[in-house]
Amino acid sequence: MADPVLADAALRSALAGALALALGGAPLGVLLVARRMSLMGDALSHGILPGAAIAYLLAGPDPLALTIGALTAGLLVAALASLLARSGRLPEDSALAVLYLSALAFGILLLGRERDAEALHEMLFGAAGALEPAAVILSAIAATVTLISLALFIRGFLAQSADPVFTRAMGVSGGILHILLMMLVALNLVAGFRAFGALMTVALMMIPAGAARYWARGYGGQAGAAVIISALASASGLLMAAWFEVETGAVMTLAATALFVVSAVFGRFGGLLQNLPGRAHLEA
Repeated sequence: MADPVLADAALRSALAGALALALGGAPLGVLLVARRMSLMGDALSHGILPGAAIAYLLAGPDPLALTIGALTAGLLVAALASLLARSGRLPEDSALAVLYLSALAFGILLLGRERDAEALHEMLFGAAGALEPAAVILSAIAATVTLISLALFIRGFLAQSADPVFTRAMGVSGGILHILLMMLVALNLVAGFRAFGALMTVALMMIPAGAARYWARGYGGQAGAAVIISALASASGLLMAAWFEVETGAVMTLAATALFVVSAVFGRFGGLLQNLPGRAHLEA
Protein backbone atom coordinates (compact mmCIF):
# COMPACT_ATOMS: atom_id res chain seq x y z
CA MET A 1 0.00 0.00 0.00
CA ALA A 2 2.92 2.34 0.67
CA ASP A 3 4.65 1.60 -2.65
CA PRO A 4 3.53 4.87 -4.33
CA VAL A 5 5.42 6.83 -1.66
CA LEU A 6 8.34 4.52 -0.87
CA ALA A 7 9.17 3.99 -4.56
CA ASP A 8 9.31 7.73 -5.30
CA ALA A 9 12.35 9.64 -4.01
CA ALA A 10 10.50 12.97 -4.06
CA LEU A 11 7.62 11.59 -2.01
CA ARG A 12 10.05 9.97 0.44
CA SER A 13 11.61 13.40 0.90
CA ALA A 14 8.15 14.90 1.43
CA LEU A 15 7.40 12.25 4.07
CA ALA A 16 10.66 13.01 5.87
CA GLY A 17 9.86 16.73 5.80
CA ALA A 18 6.34 16.10 7.07
CA LEU A 19 7.61 14.02 9.98
CA ALA A 20 10.13 16.75 10.84
CA LEU A 21 7.27 19.27 10.80
CA ALA A 22 5.29 17.00 13.11
CA LEU A 23 8.18 16.81 15.59
CA GLY A 24 8.85 20.55 15.60
CA GLY A 25 5.56 22.17 14.66
CA ALA A 26 2.99 20.16 16.63
CA PRO A 27 4.47 20.98 20.09
CA LEU A 28 4.49 24.65 19.09
CA GLY A 29 0.85 24.34 18.08
CA VAL A 30 0.02 23.06 21.58
CA LEU A 31 1.60 26.20 23.07
CA LEU A 32 -0.29 28.47 20.67
CA VAL A 33 -3.61 26.79 21.48
CA ALA A 34 -2.92 27.07 25.22
CA ARG A 35 -2.16 30.78 24.81
CA ARG A 36 -5.24 31.34 22.59
CA MET A 37 -2.94 32.42 19.77
CA SER A 38 -4.04 30.05 17.02
CA LEU A 39 -4.49 33.05 14.74
CA MET A 40 -0.76 33.74 15.01
CA GLY A 41 0.06 30.58 13.07
CA ASP A 42 -2.42 31.52 10.36
CA ALA A 43 -1.07 35.07 10.20
CA LEU A 44 2.51 33.85 9.84
CA SER A 45 1.54 31.32 7.18
CA HIS A 46 0.24 34.22 5.09
CA GLY A 47 3.07 36.48 6.19
CA ILE A 48 5.63 34.36 4.34
CA LEU A 49 3.80 34.81 1.02
CA PRO A 50 5.17 38.28 0.16
CA GLY A 51 8.76 37.19 0.80
CA ALA A 52 8.36 34.04 -1.30
CA ALA A 53 6.64 36.03 -4.05
CA ILE A 54 9.41 38.66 -4.18
CA ALA A 55 12.04 35.92 -4.31
CA TYR A 56 10.15 34.18 -7.13
CA LEU A 57 9.86 37.37 -9.18
CA LEU A 58 13.57 38.13 -8.73
CA ALA A 59 15.12 34.68 -9.01
CA GLY A 60 12.44 32.39 -10.41
CA PRO A 61 11.75 28.99 -8.83
CA ASP A 62 15.18 28.84 -7.18
CA PRO A 63 14.75 26.79 -3.94
CA LEU A 64 17.34 28.73 -1.95
CA ALA A 65 15.92 32.12 -2.96
CA LEU A 66 12.37 31.03 -2.13
CA THR A 67 13.45 29.73 1.28
CA ILE A 68 15.41 32.87 2.14
CA GLY A 69 12.60 35.16 0.99
CA ALA A 70 9.92 33.26 2.90
CA LEU A 71 12.04 33.00 6.06
CA THR A 72 12.87 36.71 6.00
CA ALA A 73 9.22 37.67 5.60
CA GLY A 74 8.08 35.23 8.28
CA LEU A 75 10.60 36.43 10.85
CA LEU A 76 9.75 40.07 10.03
CA VAL A 77 6.02 39.50 10.52
CA ALA A 78 6.69 37.60 13.77
CA ALA A 79 8.87 40.41 15.12
CA LEU A 80 6.42 43.14 14.11
CA ALA A 81 3.46 41.30 15.66
CA SER A 82 5.35 40.83 18.91
CA LEU A 83 6.47 44.47 19.04
CA LEU A 84 2.97 45.78 18.31
CA ALA A 85 1.50 43.56 21.03
CA ARG A 86 4.17 44.63 23.51
CA SER A 87 3.48 48.32 22.85
CA GLY A 88 0.13 47.98 24.61
CA ARG A 89 -1.65 50.23 22.13
CA LEU A 90 -3.24 47.36 20.24
CA PRO A 91 -4.58 44.02 21.48
CA GLU A 92 -2.59 41.13 20.08
CA ASP A 93 -5.45 39.87 17.94
CA SER A 94 -5.86 43.32 16.37
CA ALA A 95 -2.13 43.54 15.61
CA LEU A 96 -2.31 40.10 14.03
CA ALA A 97 -5.32 41.08 11.94
CA VAL A 98 -3.51 44.14 10.56
CA LEU A 99 -0.41 42.13 9.62
CA TYR A 100 -2.40 39.14 8.37
CA LEU A 101 -4.55 41.17 5.98
CA SER A 102 -1.70 43.41 4.83
CA ALA A 103 0.65 40.50 4.10
CA LEU A 104 -2.09 38.53 2.36
CA ALA A 105 -3.05 41.49 0.14
CA PHE A 106 0.59 42.26 -0.72
CA GLY A 107 1.32 38.62 -1.50
CA ILE A 108 -1.72 38.34 -3.77
CA LEU A 109 -0.75 41.57 -5.54
CA LEU A 110 2.74 40.26 -6.24
CA LEU A 111 1.64 36.76 -7.22
CA GLY A 112 -0.99 38.23 -9.53
CA ARG A 113 1.85 39.39 -11.79
CA GLU A 114 2.93 35.81 -12.35
CA ARG A 115 1.35 34.32 -15.48
CA ASP A 116 2.45 30.76 -14.76
CA ALA A 117 -0.67 29.29 -13.16
CA GLU A 118 1.14 26.11 -12.11
CA ALA A 119 3.86 28.05 -10.28
CA LEU A 120 1.23 30.15 -8.50
CA HIS A 121 -0.69 27.02 -7.50
CA GLU A 122 2.44 25.38 -6.08
CA MET A 123 3.29 28.54 -4.13
CA LEU A 124 -0.10 28.57 -2.41
CA PHE A 125 -0.86 24.88 -2.04
CA GLY A 126 2.52 23.17 -2.32
CA ALA A 127 3.92 20.31 -4.37
CA ALA A 128 5.21 17.19 -2.68
CA GLY A 129 7.89 16.79 -5.35
CA ALA A 130 9.32 20.25 -4.56
CA LEU A 131 10.99 19.14 -1.33
CA GLU A 132 14.55 18.56 -2.51
CA PRO A 133 17.31 17.28 -0.15
CA ALA A 134 18.29 20.82 0.89
CA ALA A 135 14.70 21.51 1.96
CA VAL A 136 14.61 18.25 3.93
CA ILE A 137 17.75 19.37 5.73
CA LEU A 138 16.05 22.70 6.52
CA SER A 139 13.06 20.79 7.95
CA ALA A 140 15.40 18.71 10.12
CA ILE A 141 17.21 21.85 11.30
CA ALA A 142 13.89 23.53 12.12
CA ALA A 143 12.74 20.52 14.15
CA THR A 144 16.08 20.28 15.97
CA VAL A 145 16.20 23.98 16.84
CA THR A 146 12.57 23.86 18.00
CA LEU A 147 13.04 20.83 20.26
CA ILE A 148 16.23 22.24 21.80
CA SER A 149 14.52 25.61 22.41
CA LEU A 150 11.54 23.91 24.03
CA ALA A 151 13.84 21.86 26.25
CA LEU A 152 15.65 25.01 27.39
CA PHE A 153 12.75 27.44 27.75
CA ILE A 154 9.63 25.33 28.26
CA ARG A 155 9.09 26.65 31.81
CA GLY A 156 8.99 30.21 30.52
CA PHE A 157 6.67 29.32 27.63
CA LEU A 158 4.27 27.52 29.97
CA ALA A 159 4.38 30.41 32.44
CA GLN A 160 3.34 32.76 29.64
CA SER A 161 0.46 30.44 28.81
CA ALA A 162 -0.71 30.22 32.42
CA ASP A 163 -0.24 33.86 33.46
CA PRO A 164 0.51 36.28 30.58
CA VAL A 165 0.05 39.31 32.86
CA PHE A 166 2.82 38.12 35.18
CA THR A 167 5.23 37.33 32.36
CA ARG A 168 4.50 40.70 30.77
CA ALA A 169 5.59 42.24 34.06
CA MET A 170 8.87 40.34 33.71
CA GLY A 171 9.82 42.87 31.06
CA VAL A 172 12.70 41.94 28.78
CA SER A 173 12.78 38.20 29.49
CA GLY A 174 9.05 37.79 28.85
CA GLY A 175 9.30 39.75 25.60
CA ILE A 176 12.29 37.72 24.39
CA LEU A 177 10.48 34.46 25.03
CA HIS A 178 7.44 35.70 23.13
CA ILE A 179 9.54 36.74 20.12
CA LEU A 180 11.46 33.44 20.27
CA LEU A 181 8.20 31.48 20.16
CA MET A 182 6.98 33.45 17.15
CA MET A 183 10.28 32.96 15.33
CA LEU A 184 10.16 29.21 15.96
CA VAL A 185 6.66 29.11 14.48
CA ALA A 186 7.84 31.07 11.43
CA LEU A 187 10.85 28.77 10.98
CA ASN A 188 8.68 25.64 10.96
CA LEU A 189 6.17 27.16 8.56
CA VAL A 190 8.92 28.09 6.11
CA ALA A 191 10.41 24.60 6.38
CA GLY A 192 7.17 23.05 5.12
CA PHE A 193 5.62 25.62 2.79
CA ARG A 194 7.34 24.51 -0.44
CA ALA A 195 6.02 20.95 -0.21
CA PHE A 196 2.69 21.52 1.54
CA GLY A 197 1.82 25.12 0.67
CA ALA A 198 1.76 28.33 2.66
CA LEU A 199 -1.96 27.88 3.29
CA MET A 200 -1.82 24.22 4.39
CA THR A 201 1.34 23.91 6.50
CA VAL A 202 -0.19 25.69 9.47
CA ALA A 203 -2.96 23.07 9.57
CA LEU A 204 -0.42 20.36 10.43
CA MET A 205 0.56 22.45 13.46
CA MET A 206 -2.80 23.64 14.76
CA ILE A 207 -5.32 20.85 14.04
CA PRO A 208 -3.28 18.10 15.80
CA ALA A 209 -2.71 20.49 18.70
CA GLY A 210 -6.47 20.94 19.07
CA ALA A 211 -7.08 17.20 18.84
CA ALA A 212 -4.42 16.49 21.48
CA ARG A 213 -6.43 18.32 24.13
CA TYR A 214 -8.92 15.44 24.07
CA TRP A 215 -6.21 12.90 24.93
CA ALA A 216 -4.08 14.56 27.62
CA ARG A 217 -4.17 17.40 30.13
CA GLY A 218 -0.54 18.37 30.73
CA TYR A 219 1.72 19.95 28.14
CA GLY A 220 3.97 16.89 27.81
CA GLY A 221 1.07 14.55 27.08
CA GLN A 222 -0.57 16.98 24.68
CA ALA A 223 2.69 17.61 22.81
CA GLY A 224 3.28 13.87 22.43
CA ALA A 225 -0.28 13.27 21.24
CA ALA A 226 -0.05 16.19 18.80
CA VAL A 227 3.18 14.80 17.29
CA ILE A 228 1.57 11.36 16.80
CA ILE A 229 -1.60 12.83 15.27
CA SER A 230 0.37 15.14 12.96
CA ALA A 231 2.64 12.28 11.85
CA LEU A 232 -0.35 10.00 11.15
CA ALA A 233 -2.13 12.74 9.20
CA SER A 234 1.03 13.46 7.18
CA ALA A 235 1.73 9.83 6.29
CA SER A 236 -1.87 8.93 5.46
CA GLY A 237 -2.36 12.18 3.55
CA LEU A 238 0.73 11.56 1.42
CA LEU A 239 -0.44 8.03 0.62
CA MET A 240 -3.93 9.14 -0.38
CA ALA A 241 -2.60 12.07 -2.40
CA ALA A 242 -0.27 9.69 -4.29
CA TRP A 243 -3.05 7.21 -4.93
CA PHE A 244 -5.59 9.75 -6.20
CA GLU A 245 -3.09 12.27 -7.66
CA VAL A 246 -4.50 15.28 -5.84
CA GLU A 247 -3.02 18.17 -3.83
CA THR A 248 -0.87 16.80 -1.03
CA GLY A 249 -1.33 19.63 1.47
CA ALA A 250 -5.11 19.61 1.17
CA VAL A 251 -5.36 15.84 1.70
CA MET A 252 -3.02 15.97 4.70
CA THR A 253 -5.15 18.73 6.21
CA LEU A 254 -8.32 16.70 5.70
CA ALA A 255 -6.62 13.67 7.26
CA ALA A 256 -5.75 15.81 10.29
CA THR A 257 -9.37 16.99 10.42
CA ALA A 258 -10.60 13.40 10.38
CA LEU A 259 -8.31 12.56 13.31
CA PHE A 260 -9.60 15.64 15.12
CA VAL A 261 -13.18 14.38 14.70
CA VAL A 262 -12.16 10.97 16.05
CA SER A 263 -10.51 12.67 19.02
CA ALA A 264 -13.52 14.89 19.69
CA VAL A 265 -15.77 11.83 19.77
CA PHE A 266 -13.61 9.23 21.53
CA GLY A 267 -11.12 11.36 23.47
CA ARG A 268 -10.56 10.63 27.15
CA PHE A 269 -10.90 14.25 28.26
CA GLY A 270 -14.04 15.99 27.02
CA GLY A 271 -14.84 13.61 24.16
CA LEU A 272 -18.50 13.41 23.19
CA LEU A 273 -18.79 9.81 24.35
CA GLN A 274 -17.46 10.85 27.75
CA ASN A 275 -20.31 13.34 28.11
CA LEU A 276 -23.22 11.02 27.34
CA PRO A 277 -26.12 11.53 29.79
CA GLY A 278 -25.86 8.07 31.35
CA ARG A 279 -22.08 7.83 31.57
CA ALA A 280 -21.63 9.94 34.69
CA HIS A 281 -24.26 7.83 36.47
CA LEU A 282 -22.52 4.58 35.47
CA GLU A 283 -19.14 5.88 36.63
CA ALA A 284 -20.61 6.88 39.98
